[in-house]
Amino acid sequence: GLYADEPTFSEQLDLCAELLRKHLQLDLRDLLYPVAEKADEAAQLLGQTRYTQPALFAVEYALARVWIQWGIKPQLMIGHSVGEYVAACLAGVMTLEDALSLVAERGLLLQQLPAGAMLAVTLTEEEVQPLLRQGLSLAAVNSPSMCVVSGLPEVVNALHARLSAQGVDSRPLHTSRAFHSEMVDPILEKFVKRVRQVKLHPPAIPYISNLTGDLITEAEATDALYWAKHLRHTVRFADSLGVALKDEQAVLIEVGPGR
Repeated sequence: GLYADEPTFSEQLDLCAELLRKHLQLDLRDLLYPVAEKADEAAQLLGQTRYTQPALFAVEYALARVWIQWGIKPQLMIGHSVGEYVAACLAGVMTLEDALSLVAERGLLLQQLPAGAMLAVTLTEEEVQPLLRQGLSLAAVNSPSMCVVSGLPEVVNALHARLSAQGVDSRPLHTSRAFHSEMVDPILEKFVKRVRQVKLHPPAIPYISNLTGDLITEAEATDALYWAKHLRHTVRFADSLGVALKDEQAVLIEVGPGR
């Protein structure tokens, strides 16, 4: 509906799709808006990390541009994992073309990793830490009592079974790789080299870092190593929201394809 009826959204999504074409070797719009007979094939491709991540970026970026076109300009931004690249791009840290190239490379490198699994767990960070045996990492702290654990499929599945037996709510996520875990270590050096090829600038709009859970600093935003750590370490989303909500007048708008 947005693509059909909102010119700013379609213009920005078209721009992202054209810039991504050389990185993805396909037109992202064919996956997001497939013809009926290719819907199943498109859904299958869109589920692959190398396409999911650029698609998330493109939709979030186009939506953000719609809000800005309507006069709703961000005073502060938070992204969630890939979403931080959108925040960084909107803040002028990287150009749209560079941001898309990095997200495409990130997705491709992650796609090349062995299969992994992720599990949302209704426990606090303190309760999760003792469960992080070999092969498990704390991928995200999304709220004070909702964390995500990431790692080898068999180890994640065993934790899921153990928590279920204890009556603790946990839910496997629809993902084929173990994001923000030790399983991404083999690609970090390659990614740092790629980020170093891009010109990074100090942010013109403040945004909150997933890595620290606090306002991004100029030194962090412009450091290639920061973006590798951001790929590897815990997404501190709950802390990030806590910083944003210190302003009691803050109005939060979620700018993404989900809820």
